[in-house]
Amino acid sequence: MELPLFHPFENEWFTFGVFFIAIFILIGAAEFFRSKLKWNPEASRKMVHVIVGIMVAACPLIFRSNIQPMTLAVIFLIVNVITLKSHAFKSMHATERTTYGTVYFPLAFLVLAAFFWDKPITLILSLLVMTFSDTLAYIVGEHEKKPLKFTLWEDEKSLQGSAAMFLSTTMIFYIGTDFFAWLFGAAFFLPLEVLIACAAFTGLAATLAEATSSKGSDNLSVPLVTAIAYEIFLINYTHGSLPVLLLWTLGSAVIFYGAYKMRSLNNGGTATAFVMGICIFGTGGIQWITPILAFFVFSSILSKLGKKSAEATQKGSNRDVLQVLANGGVPMIIAIVHFFHPFDLAYVMYLGAIAAATADTWATEIGFFSKNDPRHILNFRSVEKGTSGGVTLLGFVGSILGAGVIALIGSAMTGGAVPVEWILIAGFVGSFLDSVLGGSVQAMFKCSVCNKETEKRMHCQMHTSHSKGFKWLDNDGVNFVNTIVGAMIAFMLF
Repeated sequence: MELPLFHPFENEWFTFGVFFIAIFILIGAAEFFRSKLKWNPEASRKMVHVIVGIMVAACPLIFRSNIQPMTLAVIFLIVNVITLKSHAFKSMHATERTTYGTVYFPLAFLVLAAFFWDKPITLILSLLVMTFSDTLAYIVGEHEKKPLKFTLWEDEKSLQGSAAMFLSTTMIFYIGTDFFAWLFGAAFFLPLEVLIACAAFTGLAATLAEATSSKGSDNLSVPLVTAIAYEIFLINYTHGSLPVLLLWTLGSAVIFYGAYKMRSLNNGGTATAFVMGICIFGTGGIQWITPILAFFVFSSILSKLGKKSAEATQKGSNRDVLQVLANGGVPMIIAIVHFFHPFDLAYVMYLGAIAAATADTWATEIGFFSKNDPRHILNFRSVEKGTSGGVTLLGFVGSILGAGVIALIGSAMTGGAVPVEWILIAGFVGSFLDSVLGGSVQAMFKCSVCNKETEKRMHCQMHTSHSKGFKWLDNDGVNFVNTIVGAMIAFMLF
């Protein structure tokens, strides 16, 4: 059956106008009832969340092109930013906690409409999970008399809410996959055992994405992770590699749990690394997972050997969500994009990003063993160990070794098709720029108690004051830029 199923008007821009007005009428009605009936702010916000979620999930059934849905997403993205800052439309934004979920949701819809429009079942089901499962998780967690609470990042969750998230997501994909396949006239249906496994696999990924959130970021991560996990499962099934993917899923759970017990990752970092590993292995197999797994294992070993003082680094070796994303986010994005839209030099860029992350990490870990104090990379003055922008000769050696290891692994994985020297250069240049940024524009703070300069926003159990650099650019941001530079240098060299 050809999409869309319904044609309200011949001109789709006219349909868009009616659709747009209908959404605002419903939001206005929610605002009216909230103020008149004195509804709980969070309850009215969730009601709007469900209304808008249902309507945007229906877009593939109404619009032929994704231009109108993407336009809708951009408009709501702008409107929500403005109303959030002006405290308007309290039925949308009012909540007892700080959240940017109303901004993240249209951003997620924009990405899904841009890249998954030709996969309508994936798009619809992913939005329905955000619409219903996320809401159900909140309701269960809030109304449970004795919630078992936990925090993986910043948002507090409950085990009961996460269980509701997993079960409802699994049911949505279990029922929705066959229903929409029938509705759209699909050529084949999944065997029952495969359908159950697919629904549970996707439910697990969605639940971890919802649990690992900060200030409503799950409104972005849940739809995207859900869509990617669903597609990864289905494509690996059709290609005959599903048993290997499931074996990796079980094996990586053991690996990252071990890393958690060794304090190489905290609980949020463990969940993030697990999902990241599924995405990378599911999209590229052993060839793609090996370099980043080597980075993690070797870097963790070096961190344990390094016996640093608490002051040496901002966060230490117990990596959290942001540290995992800062070092592995760019490689994961490259792997996912290449999976859906293959392009030349994707693996080269992937290796360049990981080489840069490894070079920077090894420069710090190995450089810490230097008997001489580091020198600031810009003014060459002697600085304390752990100071951003501080470099040593031994650290440079560590940087080269780290990038070289990833280059050798990448070359071995491609049968020598990737020249070692280019990946090594990409990694070293990225690491060098990391030091330059760390010593110039990275945010630094001053402790009012001990009067020391630090990268930390909290020191001596007190909030620090911003002293220099861009306040929004912390060490994780610099590391993220480092991996982008490594990927781009590798691309240009090849």
